[in-house]
Amino acid sequence: MNINFSRYDTLSTLLAGTTAALTIVISQPAIAKTPQEVASIAGPLTVQINSSLGDGSGVIIAKTGKTYTVLTVNHVVEKADVKYTVRTSKGKNYQATSVTRLQTAETDPDLAVVKFESPEEYPVATIADSDRAVIGTQIFVYGYPATGGLFGAEREPELSPGLVTSRPGNRPEGYTLRYQAVTWSGMSGGPVFDSEGRVIGLHGQGEFGFAQTSSGEVAPIKTGFNAAVPINTFIAKLVAAGINKSELKVDNTPATQGPVSTANPQDAQAYYFRGLSRLDQDNPSGAIDDFTQALKLKPNYTPELHFNIGNARTLLASIETTRAPSAIEAYTLAIEANPGFADAYYNRALAYLDNKNQPKAIADFQKAAELYKQGGRTSAYQDALNRIKQLQ
Repeated sequence: MNINFSRYDTLSTLLAGTTAALTIVISQPAIAKTPQEVASIAGPLTVQINSSLGDGSGVIIAKTGKTYTVLTVNHVVEKADVKYTVRTSKGKNYQATSVTRLQTAETDPDLAVVKFESPEEYPVATIADSDRAVIGTQIFVYGYPATGGLFGAEREPELSPGLVTSRPGNRPEGYTLRYQAVTWSGMSGGPVFDSEGRVIGLHGQGEFGFAQTSSGEVAPIKTGFNAAVPINTFIAKLVAAGINKSELKVDNTPATQGPVSTANPQDAQAYYFRGLSRLDQDNPSGAIDDFTQALKLKPNYTPELHFNIGNARTLLASIETTRAPSAIEAYTLAIEANPGFADAYYNRALAYLDNKNQPKAIADFQKAAELYKQGGRTSAYQDALNRIKQLQ
């Protein structure tokens, strides 16, 4: 059963009352840029894109005179009758002078170009070859979250590290660069950087996937996987965007930091990451094997490992003819390890529904809603409330 992403990203983890997907610490060569260095590069390049319909992010990719070109995702600026403003890292707001939407059909990549004029000096992003972002590659997502009731000028930028988990050949709206990272609503359209601080994609999807239950219902499960449109996809659209390649700063040299190897895992981290990659590639059985091995090597890798075992079991049950091991047990272990794990409550509620246990499902949706509200996860909170309303 394929894991298909929600179009919009929301806070998946790492807010008050929630837990993050397991952070994998990567040993970096001395010459590789640190996350702080990547953030210092990302800050001046990344902008907010605001409107009456919501807030997103974007990245400056070109400059001609006083005119700046910002690359973002189309769903941030898709309404033609809405006015959009660009807020820069210096706190200056500018009216968008033009919006070029590159997604004119559902099969087109989710990309758009916004222009604004400013007498201020802003740097232009360096673009790299996104085909080099193979499985295991370190990435950094940067953008302006719009969570906890914060909008417009109140938003502060965030840098979120992650690792590429799969590179499918074809996905809806061009989202073929997929990774495990913490993201928030408002970061859609924000740049995805490689370990050198070069743009390799535009973030725009995340939060949950879909699995078919035994009753035939297609239910959303929280996963923590995210996706971006690779920058090479945009390069192929330069003519439609009205941009000459000479206007862009391009550096296609290989990154100094190579990808994490999963060919022969030797420790818990490697098994965990290979499990994530297998889960993202629709191999729940292999993912369970790797997660189980990671637990054997480092039992303290909880609650995230138990949570992902639950996700893998949920997906396995949707494709296996025989009854897969219960996901409820795995989600329960995740909750016992971290009572504030909102997504584990949400997914366990779905598992209870699949087992026709409506009272326990309602109780878990109520707990998830409470935690989502505490963490400022507005859309997830509303989703949980809607689920409760449907069941009562």
